[in-house]
Amino acid sequence: MNIFPKLGFIVLLSILPVVSKAQNDPQAAIAKKQADLERQRLDLEKKSLDLQQKELDLEKARQEFQAQQSGRSLSMNLSGDVLFDYDKAALKPEAEVALKKVAVVLSQFPESRVTIEGYTDSKGSQQFNKQLSIERAQAVKNWLVKNGNVAEASISTKGLSEQYPIAPNKNADGTDNPLGRALNRRVSIIVEKPAAPLPPTP
Repeated sequence: MNIFPKLGFIVLLSILPVVSKAQNDPQAAIAKKQADLERQRLDLEKKSLDLQQKELDLEKARQEFQAQQSGRSLSMNLSGDVLFDYDKAALKPEAEVALKKVAVVLSQFPESRVTIEGYTDSKGSQQFNKQLSIERAQAVKNWLVKNGNVAEASISTKGLSEQYPIAPNKNADGTDNPLGRALNRRVSIIVEKPAAPLPPTP
């Protein structure tokens, strides 16, 4: 008589209660649920950060080349993050795309006076930001003179540091506002067109 089938049946019976107990353990079920919730929370957090980054990238692209014209003056705003690395004054290679557009605009007004203003956000010391804004404005001028065929004598530069922000550097509750700070890091190019000549008197 073969006793192995019975032994196999006995072993199976002895395992079943252990498995059943693990499945019915409330602490294990709670721990699994908590792990699932934590994973979902991290996924949502990542999606939120990704969304914020996309919003920032979109706003930077909009600011990359924004021209405003009123009367005899033309103003062009370039995102500082498009032109420079953070806290640096050396132009990035990709800055040439935006500066070539500026050079084309300036070529339409060869007799105009051009002022390049550098700005920073409010992070860092005033002394550091002042120097950085001066160097950034000068870097843009140097590029336009060397590569854009703009007369050096017609361009002046200003470093205005964190003055005249166009967006809040901090939120209402005092927390950091990275999107606002990114908008404030910019270079403005103001073109003062010469006055139209008066018609000859009869």
